[in-house]
Amino acid sequence: MRLNCILGSFSHFLFFGLIVVFLPLASVIYLFAKPFLKEPNYFFQKGFALSNKIFFILVPRIVVKYDLTDNIPQSAIYLSTHQSILDYPILSLLIKKHLIVAKVNLGVVPFVATISNLVGVRYFAGKNLDEVSKIYQEFEEALLKNKNIIFFPEGTRHTGRSLEPFKRGAFRLARKTNKPIVPVVIEGLNKILPRKSFCFTTNKKTVVYVKMLDPIYPENFSSDLELMKHVQTLMQKEKDELCDIS
Repeated sequence: MRLNCILGSFSHFLFFGLIVVFLPLASVIYLFAKPFLKEPNYFFQKGFALSNKIFFILVPRIVVKYDLTDNIPQSAIYLSTHQSILDYPILSLLIKKHLIVAKVNLGVVPFVATISNLVGVRYFAGKNLDEVSKIYQEFEEALLKNKNIIFFPEGTRHTGRSLEPFKRGAFRLARKTNKPIVPVVIEGLNKILPRKSFCFTTNKKTVVYVKMLDPIYPENFSSDLELMKHVQTLMQKEKDELCDIS
């Protein structure tokens, strides 16, 4: 257990340390490159993705195996399962030009708020209805500009085999903007760094499976509720299959 905590603590330190190292460097580069950049958030997202790539290389106990669809749309709403704080770092390697929804408002810490905003994180926690509405308006505008939105539709990290009930916001947004939904199932992170844990639960090499399903188009459904039930059924089925082999 002590070794697992050391490994877990090191990984947390490495993860946030890489961000701390890359942010000042990226900020300096950004100051010189700003006149030539049309999308500052995308610039910082590429830096964040690079730091995450280095993180997974330096933590060899986590082996990520990808199974991605060939039918990736130009712009979409990505819905991911949620087991660990490491879900977003994995998604950042796959999905470019995105905004992502976060429930826990780490943005109350000024330094974290700066980093979060630069890489496209938007917090719902502690927001009133008007503030949430403005965030959804930003999402709509981003989708119209062919950007991507990432949701964790459960709204929290699950701990068991079954997914938590989905929230309807992403599905309403899909139907309103007529943008496809791309489900992503991440399985295995709970075996090494589960919810509410600072320690690794094992010091053995752990395989994390990332399965991206084909796009689902909202015009094929009569309501956001029907769409939501269909997507959750597909994601639960895929999760069950990955649980059986992991």
